[in-house]
Amino acid sequence: MTTHAQPTPTDQAPDTQYALLVPGLITVYVNAPTEAAARSELALEGTDTIELHDPRLTVGRLTVTALDLIPAAAKLDKVDDTLIDDSLPDADFHISDIARVAARILNEPDSTNWTASAGTYAVVGYLKNKTRDTGIYTLSVVEGTLQLQHERWDTPCSEFDGDDLPSLAEAVATAVLDDLCRNEDCGQSTADGEGYDGECGSCADRTARTETLEPEDD
Repeated sequence: MTTHAQPTPTDQAPDTQYALLVPGLITVYVNAPTEAAARSELALEGTDTIELHDPRLTVGRLTVTALDLIPAAAKLDKVDDTLIDDSLPDADFHISDIARVAARILNEPDSTNWTASAGTYAVVGYLKNKTRDTGIYTLSVVEGTLQLQHERWDTPCSEFDGDDLPSLAEAVATAVLDDLCRNEDCGQSTADGEGYDGECGSCADRTARTETLEPEDD
């Protein structure tokens, strides 16, 4: 009789290595005669990816292999030992990060139809559905307010406030779903106000015609 060893509770699948692109704040020190000269040096050295060679920076099980800087977005933090007031960026994440997390929420549990992309310096985020012809939703700050704008309309779909990334992303995902026609095979917006019951004008007209043609019960 052939016997087979049974896996024990301690058996584990081999680890898979994941490379994650993580937005964050990086402190860079530059010795220069003026702030302008320091910024020029940062722009010169920070244009390309900075590869961290052995020994690489490790924190626990994390290994940092490279840095991609955005020199134009740098804010002055200290001069020698003097800390500059209000030196931290306005938020610890980019607007494009909100769009990316919103796309992840819209794609739950296993869809990949919603995609997110970033505008220049990640201060604008774009959302689009690959299969529904939804057009592009733009997430950006207009006159100090975070707004979601559909490319087919002149007025924003929604406005948001707050500084918590998960909550903002959830609100953006909800706003996108509220703006879209409830029929999953339709990518039209309901912002024209011509539809009802969550349908765009065209789908609402088709629903009304179908209901009109249905025979009435005796």
